[in-house]
Amino acid sequence: MEQAPVASATANAALLRPPRPRNGDHTRSWYHAHPVRAAYAVFRLIAGTLLTLEVCAACAPAAQGPLAGASDAWAKPAAARTAPPKPAQTWDAYAAALEWPALNGAPFIAHGHQPEQAVDVRVSADCRNAYRALVTDTVFPDGCVLAELAKSADGPGYGMRKLNGSWTYFQLGARGGVLAEGALSLCAGCHAQAPADDVFGLPREIVESR
Repeated sequence: MEQAPVASATANAALLRPPRPRNGDHTRSWYHAHPVRAAYAVFRLIAGTLLTLEVCAACAPAAQGPLAGASDAWAKPAAARTAPPKPAQTWDAYAAALEWPALNGAPFIAHGHQPEQAVDVRVSADCRNAYRALVTDTVFPDGCVLAELAKSADGPGYGMRKLNGSWTYFQLGARGGVLAEGALSLCAGCHAQAPADDVFGLPREIVESR
């Protein structure tokens, strides 16, 4: 009489338990059912993503830059661009000196200035006679201008102007542009050894050939 409830309970548990699937009869996922198709689908997904990225990159605006052979000045700040050098100011006595007669007669090679080159010596009218007759006690008046100019169009030149008893020296570029001026130490030191009033005069061979 005491076994009946146990049997009844066991029977009820068997009825409530879901049946076990038979071997090979369980439902497989799509991935496990078709592994080749699944792998191909993954490949297509990756390929499609890469293609999309490539198209987007091609459609993106290109980085700004100069055309081939064009200047890249656009990329430099305005302050960093190098301004072209200003042309040297022409010596104020240069045009007049070109009109003065050459006191040497024929051009000679100047050895006192570099580079050594063929030059003419031209002197302003107010001290021209004093320069021709230069002696050890010659003193030039204020306003006197001396110029040693190259015969070639692109050669340098040199000038002197006396003001208030002192000489101002001028270093000239081609066509009279002033490269340096003032009491230039190199010029003043050399001309301090001159025979008269810091002036050397014409070469001896030219003076003696007159």
